[in-house]
Amino acid sequence: MELEFVQQVHLDIDGAREVGELAAKRGVYLSAHASYYVNFASLERPKAHASVSRLVKAAKVLHAAGGHSVVFHAAFYQGRSSEEIYPLVAKGIAELETALAKAEVSLWIRPELTGKPTQFGDLTELARLSREFATVLPCIDFSHLHARTAGAYNTTSEWEETLDLLESETPHEKQLLKRMHIHLSGIEYGPKGERKHLALADSDLAFPQLVRVLQRRGVCGTLICEGPREAMIRDAQSIKAIYEASSAAGN
Repeated sequence: MELEFVQQVHLDIDGAREVGELAAKRGVYLSAHASYYVNFASLERPKAHASVSRLVKAAKVLHAAGGHSVVFHAAFYQGRSSEEIYPLVAKGIAELETALAKAEVSLWIRPELTGKPTQFGDLTELARLSREFATVLPCIDFSHLHARTAGAYNTTSEWEETLDLLESETPHEKQLLKRMHIHLSGIEYGPKGERKHLALADSDLAFPQLVRVLQRRGVCGTLICEGPREAMIRDAQSIKAIYEASSAAGN
């Protein structure tokens, strides 16, 4: 389960501990999606600094709940190139790592693969961050990848290529494919990328084939279904059923 801290961190430390105790009893693995208002490359430097503070707050509460990964959208290009933005994102993550180490908070920092070409967070950028920072691993949103590329990355060969890149471009000792954090949903997109999330049945994402690729490659970790609230449980059950059927068939 992913705790939604996208508008605000709505738990204090004591509340988080209660959530963590209940999650442990029920066998629920916790992560969190941090604030939408994070932008390490903001043209206004106070906003970039505030981004670190927002992530530290989310991470502290998640840690108190026994969670393992804090997910966030790192930055916007705002008309600049990736090479201009990358050092700013790296600076923000370095500050975040330092703050979390000082607070004795141990978890994975997960910049997310984003759904629009105007957002920092493509595969190569995330792999580079994972190489350079000890506590960074990506959150791979396959729906965002599909939308970001205006309908590509919807075939078995493209997903295999994605997993190959991630496996080869992140440090071997991090065992990324055994520690994956994945988001998946239906998605509506256009020439500028992501528009909105949909129920899986209402989208063109070939998710059964994707789930079978993940199973066949022995991918381990967490998969969060991010569809609309009314479809979320049904979609998660569909993904789980496909995975289990594929496992039983030995595909």
